[in-house]
Amino acid sequence: MKRLLLLLILLFFVTACMQEESSEETEERVTPVKVDRVQNEDFVIERKITGRAASPDSSPVMPETPGEVATLNIAKGDRVEKGETIAVVRPGGNVGDQVELQEIAVRQAEKQLENARISEEQAQLGVENAEDQVELAEQASQSEASQSAQAAEAAEQQYEQAQQIADETKKLVDEGTIPEALYNQAQSRADQAQAQYQQLQGQKSQSSSAVAQAEAQVDQAQQQLDQAKVAVDQAELQVEQANVQLNQAEEQAANEAITAPVTGEVASLSAEEGDTVTNQQPFATIVRLNPMTISASITPEQLDLFEKGQELQVDLPALEKEAAAVIDYISSVPDDTGLYPVEATVDNAEEKIKPGMMASFLLPENVVEDTLIIPTDGLVEQNDETFVYKVEEEKAVRVDVEVIESQSDFSAVSGDLSAEDEVITTGQLTLSDGAQVTIMKEDSDEAR
Repeated sequence: MKRLLLLLILLFFVTACMQEESSEETEERVTPVKVDRVQNEDFVIERKITGRAASPDSSPVMPETPGEVATLNIAKGDRVEKGETIAVVRPGGNVGDQVELQEIAVRQAEKQLENARISEEQAQLGVENAEDQVELAEQASQSEASQSAQAAEAAEQQYEQAQQIADETKKLVDEGTIPEALYNQAQSRADQAQAQYQQLQGQKSQSSSAVAQAEAQVDQAQQQLDQAKVAVDQAELQVEQANVQLNQAEEQAANEAITAPVTGEVASLSAEEGDTVTNQQPFATIVRLNPMTISASITPEQLDLFEKGQELQVDLPALEKEAAAVIDYISSVPDDTGLYPVEATVDNAEEKIKPGMMASFLLPENVVEDTLIIPTDGLVEQNDETFVYKVEEEKAVRVDVEVIESQSDFSAVSGDLSAEDEVITTGQLTLSDGAQVTIMKEDSDEAR
């Protein structure tokens, strides 16, 4: 009896539960979902190649002359402008003695120049005196030549007359009219007149020799003048060289203002005021920040993706922005890793891009033209099948699709979809074909 009563009670509870479940099934479940519209356009993949930002160059800072840092106007990390005075160096060593020695050398060179100019003036006077002697010799020669010519002409006439008398006397002797002794006397007088005539002609050649000798003295004086001019030129050059060396010594002895060679940031600084710096080792380095270089290493297969002069976008994650870059170097030889270095220049006028920041080249590649594009989150994969749910009359309708290309955000697919269809992107994993859905608003997540 008790067992029968227990069975009746259990039967009552089972029947009640079945009635309750049947009641719940009769009430259709409504699932809240989020949707996105299908797009019909070209599907473009952006291939990323990771690189790093770097300064195109760094400029060392060092004085021209070793010395002590008298003033230091910079600190590590400071930004400086090209030409800005960043330090003052006081020269060390015996630079003052060098200035004094060079001043003495200048005075000696100037004295040598003064002596050379005096010698040139004396040589010039020598030439003028020699030319005067030539003129006097020519005048004397002309006067002597005139007198000698007159004397020679008179002597020639006397000789001709005496010889004529001697010839006539010879005829008389031959005729026997006069004795031969008279002829001998006449011929002797003719010979004396001829000798006197020849002597006067010899005096004329001696006066010409005096002129030639005076002209030779002019040539010799001119050579001395030319040598004196060369000596003046050499002395002037020595004075100029001595002054240059003096200026250099004075510059070395003066405090040197060190200016920034480029506009950029002080990347390293190894000196303080009072420290000694040399002209062999830089005490600071300034890194140029504008423009910046984006460097990456690529595989041989990726070489065709780059072209010198090509403009690409680079992604700068640290700054959460993209920037335009121009490819300016593509290595044709691999480095030690077997990869090919590529460099691009990017404008950095605001200097927000810092050396060492990660940067990625964005290489657009058109994969599929005129295709259906949906959010990748809307894809459902079950039992080797891929499908999506689209919303029709507040119901989820399953649509089988084939994925052509896929990225993290969007995918290109083919299937029974049209542009502007609403594909479920949130809540689809709990749905079944024909399930009742309600679309939530993006801003407030309230059903619509």
